[in-house]
Amino acid sequence: MKNNPLSVAVHRIRRAPYQTLAAVAIMTMTLFIASIFFLVAAGSQAVLKYFETRPQVNAFFKQEIVPTPQAVDLIKAQLDSTGLIQSFKYVSKEDALQIYRDLNKSDPLLLEAVTASMLPASIEVSTKNPKDLTIIADQLKTQPGIEDVRFARDIVDTLAKWTGSVRVIGFSLVGANVFITFTIILLIIGIKVANRRDEISLYQLLGATGGYISAPFVWEGILYGLTGGLIAWTASFLILLYSMGFLVSFLAGIPLLPPPLWFMFSLLGGELLLGSLIGGFGGLLAVQRFLKA
Repeated sequence: MKNNPLSVAVHRIRRAPYQTLAAVAIMTMTLFIASIFFLVAAGSQAVLKYFETRPQVNAFFKQEIVPTPQAVDLIKAQLDSTGLIQSFKYVSKEDALQIYRDLNKSDPLLLEAVTASMLPASIEVSTKNPKDLTIIADQLKTQPGIEDVRFARDIVDTLAKWTGSVRVIGFSLVGANVFITFTIILLIIGIKVANRRDEISLYQLLGATGGYISAPFVWEGILYGLTGGLIAWTASFLILLYSMGFLVSFLAGIPLLPPPLWFMFSLLGGELLLGSLIGGFGGLLAVQRFLKA
């Protein structure tokens, strides 16, 4: 039984609980940070794609203005004449209040503080082609009574910058943590290798191959990675579940949550693979350095 590399690795892990705890803790921290940044980056990318597929312009009237049906029809006719729009919708102050109530129905204080007169009437226009948003937006800006015009490009540009920043920061931070974790795993297993120098020398005298000697240490590193990956995934999944209520209300209207099970299990697989690679290579390098010395 002791000749089984996996069994030998488990036996050695049990005999050094403090070193095991340190290795698993640093592995868990690194993989947890990686999973959080991955979830944020994936969520940002999904939101970005959502807005990219919604070619819509929102034009808001001045708060004190209540446009007449004739004024709204005139704006619609002018936009229809371009042949670029797909749909046109007028949102009155009362409609805006109802939308506000639907979004904040769980907070009575917010509902009492806002009346229809405090909200602006608006126009929602969608185009057949996202490239035509700028043309429609510029035309709406010239209409009397219009105070503000917003469309998806503003949101898309902001989200694109945000997503890019998350990726750069995430890759940098995760990369630094992976390097630190790899170094610590290398040191921990290196200490174990040094403590077993007599045993390893005996194996070499008996003709054991480098692979036979290295296998238990490699498995030890892999077990550190698998354990850390499982703990990190569980923690990130629980945090996501705990935050689900807030995120659903914050991302109202965007079909992003809950994430599909295949996505979460793919994340688990990625964490287990990354942890195994870090731990396995750390163990392999530690014992190979000793064998070459």
